[in-house]
Amino acid sequence: MCIRDRYQRRVHGEQIINQIKKVKMLSKASRSFVETTARATRRQFGSLRRNLLEVLNRDDNTDPHYLAASYNPILPLEGHKPIYRENQKANYNISKLSNGITVITESQVFPSHVDFGILVDVGTRDETTETSGALLSIKNTYYKTVLNTNETINYGMVQMAGGEFNMEYDQENTFWRASCLQHDVVDIFRMACDCAFEPRSVVAANVAMDKSQHTHKLYEQLKTGQDFNDTIFRTAFGLRGLGMPLKGLKHNLKNLNAYVLQKFQYQNINPSKVYVCAAGVENHEEFVELVESKLGYMPKAESGQTSERARSEYVGGEARILTESNDVNLALVFQSVPWSAQEIYAFNVLNALLGSSASFSSGGPGKGMHARTTTNLLNKHYYVDSANALNFHFSDTGLFGLQISGPADHGSKLIQNLTGELKGLTNKIDQQEPVSYTHLRAHETPEHLVCRLLLEKKKNNRLLLRTHT
Repeated sequence: MCIRDRYQRRVHGEQIINQIKKVKMLSKASRSFVETTARATRRQFGSLRRNLLEVLNRDDNTDPHYLAASYNPILPLEGHKPIYRENQKANYNISKLSNGITVITESQVFPSHVDFGILVDVGTRDETTETSGALLSIKNTYYKTVLNTNETINYGMVQMAGGEFNMEYDQENTFWRASCLQHDVVDIFRMACDCAFEPRSVVAANVAMDKSQHTHKLYEQLKTGQDFNDTIFRTAFGLRGLGMPLKGLKHNLKNLNAYVLQKFQYQNINPSKVYVCAAGVENHEEFVELVESKLGYMPKAESGQTSERARSEYVGGEARILTESNDVNLALVFQSVPWSAQEIYAFNVLNALLGSSASFSSGGPGKGMHARTTTNLLNKHYYVDSANALNFHFSDTGLFGLQISGPADHGSKLIQNLTGELKGLTNKIDQQEPVSYTHLRAHETPEHLVCRLLLEKKKNNRLLLRTHT
C-alpha cells in the first residue's frame, strides 16, 4: 500500500467518525465504541511522517520511546533533579506482642525494597513417625490458602508486586521469606501470614501427597546426598528428633491428610515460637501494629497446651546399606557441640582445614585446592573419588566427621585413610598452613575464642605461585 492510499483511507475513516459523532441521541456505550474505533484507526494509519519512515525503514528519532531507549545511561537526565540521600546507620528494634510473638526490625539504610520473614521454631525434629513429611507437604503447597485468598491470587500478588516469596525449613526452623516495595508490604505480609499459619485444607493436603512423592523421586535422580545425611542422623540419634529425615518418611506421605497436618500445626506452632523479622522498615511502631492486626488473634500458649521439644539423645551405632553401585560412601562421625558452646570455633576451624575436595577449582587460589581432603586424600590416592568434612550444629548437640567415597574394592584402604586423616587433626597445626578458599586465624583471649575469616592472600602463597609460573 502506497503512502497516498494510506492517507486517503485515514482521511476517509476520520470523516466517517466525525459524522457519527455529530449524530445526536447516541448512547454512552455507542460514544465509547466510537472513541475506541477512532483511536484504533489513528494507530493503524498513523501520520504521514511515520508512514514515510516505515517505507524507508528508518527510525523516528523524535519519538519519546526511541529517545528513552537510545539515551546514554552515563549522562544525567535532562530536567531531572535527583534526590540525594546519605547512607544511614541501621537501628534495630525488638518488640514483643501480648500473645508472645517477637517482632524484630532493621531501619532503612538506603532506599530499597523491604525484606521480611516469619521464622517459626519448628523443624523436622518436631515430627514423629505419624507426622513425618508434614513440613515437606506444607512447603509443596505453601501458596494454597482458602479463607481469604487462593493460590492464584497469592501468586499474582507476588508477581504484580515485583517481589518474591518462598519457604524453607531444616531440622529446627521453618522460614517464610518475602520481599517487595514499601507500598506493597501490607498486602504481601497479610498474604504471607495466611500461607504460614492457615490450617491446611483438604485440597492442599491431597495435592501435597502427590507432589511429595514426586519430590522424593526427583531427589533420587539428582543425587544431592541428602539421603546419605539422613542415614547419618538416623544412626546418630535414632528415628526420632534430629534423626527424622528432612524430606519425611516415604511410606508415610500417603497418610498426611488434612487432619494430620492440622494436628501437627496445632501441637507445634504457638506465638512463643514465632519471630517476625523485617529489614528496610522506616517506622518500627507501624510495623508492629501491622503484625498485631494480622497475628494478634493467635491465643497465648498455655502450659501443657503444646508439646515441648524433646532433647535429642546421641545413641551412635553403625549403618550399612547395600546398593548395586560399584562405589562406596563411608563416613565416620562423632558427637560435637551445640551452637551455644565455646568449642564451636574450634570445630569450624577443623572444618575449614579439612574442607571439601568437591569444591576444587584451578582458576585461582583457594576453592578447595589447599584443603586437606584434596592435598592428603584426593591428590595422593588414585582410588579416592571425593572427600569432605561434615560439620553440623544444633541447639542442643552437633555432629562432626569426615566422608570419603571411592571404588568398593578399595574399601579397606578408604577406611584407613579416613581414620588416619581424622587422627591427623590431633597433631599440632602449622600456623602457615593454607586453608581452603579462606584462611582462618584463631587466637584465644581471656574472654572467649575468636575466629576470623580472611581472604587467602598470604605472601608465601603468592611466592609459591610465582615459582610455578
